[in-house]
Amino acid sequence: MKHPSLLPFRPLPRPLESAIGYLLRLGAANDFPSLSWLQAYCKHLALPAQGFEDFIAGSTGHSVEELLNLWGPSCSTLPIGPKKLLGIKTIYWNLHLRRWCPLCLREHGYWRAEWLLTLQIGCPIHQCLLLDRCPSCARPVSWYSGEVLQCRCSHPLTEGTTESLPASLARATEWVSTKFSTACSGYRPLDTDPEPASTLLAELHLARLLDLLWALGCYVHHRELGKPLKVQNHHRLAIVQPILTSAADILADWPAAFHRFMDKLVDPSQQHALDLRQFLGIHLQALSKALNHPELHFVRIEFERFVSERWKGVIAERHHFIVDDISLQHPVITANEASEIMGISRQKLATLVSARQIHGWYQHSPGTRRYLVVDRASVERFRQGSAGALFTLTDTARYLGTTRPRVRLFVESSLIHPCYTPGESDNGHSHWMFQKAELDQLLGGLSLALHPTPDCASLMSLEEICRGRTRDGADLVTLLRALQNQTLTVVARDPCKPGLQGLLLNRQQFESWFVAILPEKDQFALAAASQYLGIKEHVLYWLRDRGLLHGFVHSDNDGKPRLTRQALDSFKQLYVWGRSLGQLTGFGEKSASRAMLNQGVWPITGPTVDGGTTYLFLRADVMAYLDRRERAAVTGRLDEIQLNIPG
Repeated sequence: MKHPSLLPFRPLPRPLESAIGYLLRLGAANDFPSLSWLQAYCKHLALPAQGFEDFIAGSTGHSVEELLNLWGPSCSTLPIGPKKLLGIKTIYWNLHLRRWCPLCLREHGYWRAEWLLTLQIGCPIHQCLLLDRCPSCARPVSWYSGEVLQCRCSHPLTEGTTESLPASLARATEWVSTKFSTACSGYRPLDTDPEPASTLLAELHLARLLDLLWALGCYVHHRELGKPLKVQNHHRLAIVQPILTSAADILADWPAAFHRFMDKLVDPSQQHALDLRQFLGIHLQALSKALNHPELHFVRIEFERFVSERWKGVIAERHHFIVDDISLQHPVITANEASEIMGISRQKLATLVSARQIHGWYQHSPGTRRYLVVDRASVERFRQGSAGALFTLTDTARYLGTTRPRVRLFVESSLIHPCYTPGESDNGHSHWMFQKAELDQLLGGLSLALHPTPDCASLMSLEEICRGRTRDGADLVTLLRALQNQTLTVVARDPCKPGLQGLLLNRQQFESWFVAILPEKDQFALAAASQYLGIKEHVLYWLRDRGLLHGFVHSDNDGKPRLTRQALDSFKQLYVWGRSLGQLTGFGEKSASRAMLNQGVWPITGPTVDGGTTYLFLRADVMAYLDRRERAAVTGRLDEIQLNIPG
């Protein structure tokens, strides 16, 4: 028996059809000419208040999969689920009046969901502007007046003269159409490319693209208004078309057109203002805040690049620039920063500014204080032209990020060669002189790139190596010699650490080199012994405390206990563990210990024995188990052969 709420005729939804357009088409299929049939139908059947999906399922019997083609808002009587709105703001959905492409409507006979978007004003398939007025009576067509394909004046909406899209609008129409299809579960629209033509917008979600087009277009076309984003009647094509054209023109010539637009909004008379807001004005500040989503950071980057090039104030931490390179390239710096770059005092810098050796000027705060700012290029020119090619011992220690005794050690080790050294009677540090070029060679040359993530696990700094491996043979002099003879290679520089401390090495290359120099030693500290044995250092402490590790000797230099090579080799021959246990038994590295326990081979130490972190087996016990397993395998094969011999 048919359900009483099912309609006699139930057309299937079409791809990317609008929800409200489907309601109109569903009513027309059942001889209801207007969308007002919904209220009468629900009242006649005494249907409870329900959503769009429940109503369609109850009145048509269509499955959930068949309803996936419907998108966009519905009428107020049947609210639709938020997923169908694609996270788009209400301002971008147009339910006031209908928009349509007469050619698409004639070919397919249904209303596309993307026509409901305020910023979709053209058809990417037929390259024409949409219509929002009846070609006959020239009046807007409401959703509640007229039939599916007819105006209330009875003129067919499939007929009418279309206007070709300009080039800029054609691009914008294609962007919106492609992003809409991608947002609707990746459905590809007819005769369109799967990705936008511009790689600039390739990663944007539809909601962010609409924000970008609306903000740029409104601030370009309505910048004379106090609130450019508050546009009346923005659902009408005549109102939104120039807005979308302005935004498309800027994006087509990005970023040059964007910079020209900002040039018209800034106040050139406030170029030297201490406060950035005085230079930008309220419109550019509001635009920057309106486009602050991470997907729109490319706009923020160009905004900040424009500020860096045009504003003569000082970029500070409070400005929150996204790209550090932009702030580092800003032509204006503070006097303190200039003093640090040149290595001179603030008073000396003020003297050079007064003598016009360096270009600087004072900026006034809203109070009575004055701030000295300096042109970065003039500082660099002065530094390159007159900065000392010779460094004193103190300057060398500061430049290398080390101490003066270390610099003397480098000289004694022939790592660097001073061009002048004091005599025996004159040992003042100010008389030592070094050439800057030679110091740069010790630092790996000036071509080393700054690493963006120096704390990653694949890198090690010289400071980290010397802090943990000096006692085991990786002291600073040995490391620098290895770098000079290219046994080790510096891969990058840590921007947060000065001089030698910031040199970064590949961790894997260093560990291989470090293991290679270990056999040259006869005594090992516990850290180096753990490297030699291939076992964690804390495990060695556990074994030492339980009397399982022997052969300690005490050095005369520091009094710390060390292990001899003979003791470590004996330990390797006596015990087996971890990876070597897996290789010896043929089991996996993680499952070998558990397999031994299951076979009755009991460890000397481990989690189930005494709470240790590593299972340690006697090599003799493991070899005995392997011998038993081999004999059992041979016996099994003999028995199988005997069973297969004919009686």
